[in-house]
Amino acid sequence: MKIRISSDYIMICCIIAVVNSIDYLSSSAYFCQSFEYTVMKKILIGLVLLLAAAFISVYLFIPGRLKIDATISLPVALPAVSRTLTDENNWKKLWPGETPFNYNRQTYSISVKISSVFDIDIYSDKDTLNSRLELVAIENDMMTIGWHAEQITSSNPFTRFSQYRHARLTEKNMDEILQAMKAFLEKTKNLYGVEIKKTLVTDSVLISVRRSFEHYPNVQEIDAMIQDLRKYIIQNNGIEKNSPMLNVLRRDSSHYEAMSAIPVNKALPRTNEFAPKFLLKGGNILEAQVQGGPHTIETSLQEIENYRSDYKYNSPAIPYQLLVTDRLKEPDTTKWITKLYYPVF
Repeated sequence: MKIRISSDYIMICCIIAVVNSIDYLSSSAYFCQSFEYTVMKKILIGLVLLLAAAFISVYLFIPGRLKIDATISLPVALPAVSRTLTDENNWKKLWPGETPFNYNRQTYSISVKISSVFDIDIYSDKDTLNSRLELVAIENDMMTIGWHAEQITSSNPFTRFSQYRHARLTEKNMDEILQAMKAFLEKTKNLYGVEIKKTLVTDSVLISVRRSFEHYPNVQEIDAMIQDLRKYIIQNNGIEKNSPMLNVLRRDSSHYEAMSAIPVNKALPRTNEFAPKFLLKGGNILEAQVQGGPHTIETSLQEIENYRSDYKYNSPAIPYQLLVTDRLKEPDTTKWITKLYYPVF
């Protein structure tokens, strides 16, 4: 049968031993002189009181459950952060230490990933601490990330004090990791793979043409639409104000509808083939610029759609490409420059 001796019992024994030492020393010849005896007795009593105060303070100021918390605020939409953190590769990009998931004598392991909740085990030497990272939406464009853990402390005062120091180190590490996370997540490109900004519509009057295809339209077919628009603009004494626009809509597995438009200085007449289009001048519009071919463009268009959905914007019109590069003259798709636009409100 094991006998468990509490730390309080040990502390009382220590005090009794020191008091007995005082009595013993007071009866010895060494302390026969009253002055020396008084000084030494005061010193020993002071040490006893200091020791007792130290023990008491451990229990008084270090609770039985230590709360470990760190929080940051972000001016971004929660769904974007959730998608980003669900991919563990992004943790490696934002991690502040040289070795991913290791930081300042601690190792971190993501055990559970559920939308806006991430359970993270924190390993230090032989100890394991369970923690939880939570994403909380404040507004459509504002959120917080809170990281919480709890440490149950020992009744042994020495172990209790050691656990307190360890908890403060853990909290400091959690805060520094969150600050690195904040710096990463505040950059739109890290969340969407492309820099997206909200700007204002400048080209409000367009002339457009639509055509259907049984395949995704190639460069030559799109260029033919653009050249027909240019001829129509000249015929009606119009002036081009910007690069050609393009939107390709997939109707089903084998049918596509392409619309090309060119910004002009005035509204041109409607015909069976050509139609004027109007955007609200000064209205809000999402803008991104990409370099690359069709795959890069389609991926970026999907990310702009994600951005619109994340921030809960509505759209009065379809998204479109602004063809900065003349694709017929530049066969290398990696050199294509395309601006992407999505009107929103």
